[in-house]
Amino acid sequence: MHVSLDTIADSIPLTTVERARLAELESVVKRTLDGFLECGKALAEIRSGRLYRQQHATFEDYCVKRWGFGGAHGLDLVRSAEVAERLLAGPAAPEAGDSPLPIDLSPATLRPLQKLDPPLQSAVWRLASRVGKPTHHVVAKIARIVENAINEGTNGTGTKSTPPPSEKKVFLLSVHRLADSPWFSPQLIIRGVDRVTARKHLAAAQALLSRLHELIGELRREFPEL
Repeated sequence: MHVSLDTIADSIPLTTVERARLAELESVVKRTLDGFLECGKALAEIRSGRLYRQQHATFEDYCVKRWGFGGAHGLDLVRSAEVAERLLAGPAAPEAGDSPLPIDLSPATLRPLQKLDPPLQSAVWRLASRVGKPTHHVVAKIARIVENAINEGTNGTGTKSTPPPSEKKVFLLSVHRLADSPWFSPQLIIRGVDRVTARKHLAAAQALLSRLHELIGELRREFPEL
């Protein structure tokens, strides 16, 4: 069972301006599902403005029922589009850049760059372009080498630090327990909660959601066939 902060219903109706903007953005998505850059930018604005809220409770529900793909894929399009925009402002700049984006670029090719800082994204892209046409395999391999080098440099031991097995087990069990719980109801959970406690719950849920997105990204990077 997927858990998202967006399951807290937003009952504020769309304004006339928002409805018009939603129609414009959806036309972009419809035109550019194969050209993910504009598609990702449009989805990002739809998600950040919750422009889906009139007919859909969550961004994932919107992606599934409106476009036929899951919320994770929608977020992947958004993040890969953000990476592409940074590259277009740097090494892949149309005129001044030395490492252009290929015409048939896919979100999967840029997925390994999503977790890197912008300067490292540019550096890895340049290296991948030197090898030949950047592919998901090439970019992922270079990104992994860079990440491993950073991890080794931060602890001074020459080995990548890993969480204790017990901590890993506790975290994964908690994720599965929350996902599989038959009694989960956001309305019941927040019933009777005051503003101060609600703020704490919101911060904790946002932190958990961020970590789950990182986990999803890592799983998709390691197992792109999923």
